[in-house]
Amino acid sequence: MVSISTLVQFLIPVFYLSYYYELNPDLDIQSYRYGYAITSFAVLLGQISFFCGYESVKKSIVFPRIIITESSVSNFFIVLFPLLILIWIGRFVLLSTGTYYFINRTDYQFSSPYYSVVAQLDGYGLIIVGGLFLIAFTEKNRRNFFFNFTIAFTVFLLEILWYGFAGLREPLAKTIIAPIFAYIFIKREIPKKTLAVIVLVGLPLFAILGEYRYTASTFGVSEISPLKTIPVLIEANKRLDSQDVIANLADRFYDGKSLGYLLTHYPHDYDYEFGATYINIPFILIPRFIYTDKPIFTMGLGKWYDLMEYSSMPTTFWGESFINFSWVGIIIIPYIAGLLLKGYDFLFIKRSSKTYWAYLYVFGAVNVMRLPVEPAVIWISFFLKVIVLAFIFTWIHSAFTKVVISR
Repeated sequence: MVSISTLVQFLIPVFYLSYYYELNPDLDIQSYRYGYAITSFAVLLGQISFFCGYESVKKSIVFPRIIITESSVSNFFIVLFPLLILIWIGRFVLLSTGTYYFINRTDYQFSSPYYSVVAQLDGYGLIIVGGLFLIAFTEKNRRNFFFNFTIAFTVFLLEILWYGFAGLREPLAKTIIAPIFAYIFIKREIPKKTLAVIVLVGLPLFAILGEYRYTASTFGVSEISPLKTIPVLIEANKRLDSQDVIANLADRFYDGKSLGYLLTHYPHDYDYEFGATYINIPFILIPRFIYTDKPIFTMGLGKWYDLMEYSSMPTTFWGESFINFSWVGIIIIPYIAGLLLKGYDFLFIKRSSKTYWAYLYVFGAVNVMRLPVEPAVIWISFFLKVIVLAFIFTWIHSAFTKVVISR
């Protein structure tokens, strides 16, 4: 998944970059062709090192045939219904504060130390979606399959509507991908036709959402409602021309632009960090509502270069490796990341016959695709959270089962 994400976000043949750099001249790295070349070289070097780290651990990973033992929806919700309630309580908090439409969680979580929990919970709806589709695809009885699939698809549509009205492209994409991953996980085959349809429909839609996502600037917070966003979506579609589509797609899918800028400018403008960006790793284990001065884990390019107004351009995992240890970092840090991911995969696949480990593995597989543009601290934080959740869910279900049996 890391490799697929890297391919999409860094190494795709970005024939449209010339126009994008004309719109954003500060990002023009001498010439966009040079920028793409040096970025591609850095990412390929890091990817090779990542694979070397992953394969250096000799433990072989063989996927067993997945059997979801507690494969009924009722058993599923024994553990995850409380999570579903918490997720939607958090979302109503987002709605009541108007933050849903601004959706800047990094700023939002500082409004109150407890809001960081709400910001985290919002993304856990993906666990529900992935788990329900795993149950559906495991079911061999046609009638039961239809029942389970209907429930899964209903929850899926609710998630799509939630993120769609806010114009959130990344969570929307994750939600759409989750059933695909669940299908691959159970059936061991890729639904090529479905993927082709998603790509053909999804790319233009993402461009429209790029225009639409700033709905909050159209209304006052107290005036915003889902019904009022529909005309804005239609208007966003009318505003788009072919060049806008290209610009929006480049802005969303080509994170190599910020990496390229760091590769060509950072050595001349700053001293190397020599590990300074990794000092936040110990804070992973401390919740923000306990330690309100907990550092921000996201690392935008704006910390060093303010190139685009209102931009959240990421430093990226490869860029962080470079600004710490130059080109040596692009070899060493991805190697370590490969070791970590091999350990993570081994832990989950070894337990994939345990129901909630399977649910969380699909959830993790979807989110891993975002990691190449995140700093190392978010990699480690994510791995730990998913592992802890898997243990907690399994323990809750085991405890509940023992209580039922004892009665």
